[in-house]
Amino acid sequence: MKIKQLAKVLGLGALALTLGACGQAAGDTKAAEASVGVLQFMEHESLDRAREGFTDALKEAGYEEGKNLTLNYQNAQGDQSNLQSITQQLAGKNDLILSIATPAAQAMLNTDKKTPQLFTAVTDPVSAKLVDTAEKPGANMTGTSDGAPTDKVVDLLLKADPSIKTIGILYNSSEVNSEMQYKEAKDYIESKGLKVESMTVTTTNEIQQATKALAKKVDGIYLPTDNTVANTIQTIGQVLKEEKVPSVAAFDAGVEGALCAYGVDYYELGKQTGEMALDILKNGKTPAEMPVQKSEKLVVKVNDDMAKALGIDPKSLTEE
Repeated sequence: MKIKQLAKVLGLGALALTLGACGQAAGDTKAAEASVGVLQFMEHESLDRAREGFTDALKEAGYEEGKNLTLNYQNAQGDQSNLQSITQQLAGKNDLILSIATPAAQAMLNTDKKTPQLFTAVTDPVSAKLVDTAEKPGANMTGTSDGAPTDKVVDLLLKADPSIKTIGILYNSSEVNSEMQYKEAKDYIESKGLKVESMTVTTTNEIQQATKALAKKVDGIYLPTDNTVANTIQTIGQVLKEEKVPSVAAFDAGVEGALCAYGVDYYELGKQTGEMALDILKNGKTPAEMPVQKSEKLVVKVNDDMAKALGIDPKSLTEE
């Protein structure tokens, strides 16, 4: 072969390789491999849906479990001692860690100060000492808050029954987020000239008796975004239906036991957290520079069966 011909062939070959490489880069939408640890405090609908939304967001972006995503899921079953052992298993072994609910996030942050971390289903991350401020987290953790406007939750209860004079608040006193919500709700309720009665629990075993005792003292009940409350919402609902006491929950799944619920859609909150995870995994962002995000979607739900039992028109609760 002549030199000019050889040069021409080599040139065309190089061009083909270059174009091939460019074509592959342009069409390559595959996500890199990632290992994500997930620590969930306990099983109940709100936390489960938040996890589902998170993993769906990753999947939609190309991260699929069993292919290029290793998902190390652990559930503490609401047990503090389980949290401590699980955090040791997850620390330093993942590209990213998601904690679902305040106790899980607190335990995980205390154990791992280096791995990028996110939280979801946390009402007040500042009070829980997970971040320095919502705008500037400052360390290796940030995430999404499930806090609903306390005033609007209380107002929905008063809309259900304007004659209410005393409102009860049921919550787990060992949860930081619940204590904060109690104080906020108490201040707002009293600012409207109404009385407040509270009942605290520390375990799910106390819920039925505590709910019954509280129901006998009040005209309506406020249920915060509390894991113990959420885990026993149907039991609470049964008691309140028997006692004919209206209630409002500050989380969407609370409608399973309360008359109505006003709060975040936890699946969407999980997806929102998943988008933050993608910023870390794909775009190299760090939690310290990512502000805490609040829910973009708040929903009102009404329990038609409970409304019927209480003689309340369900439509009246969703009308403007």
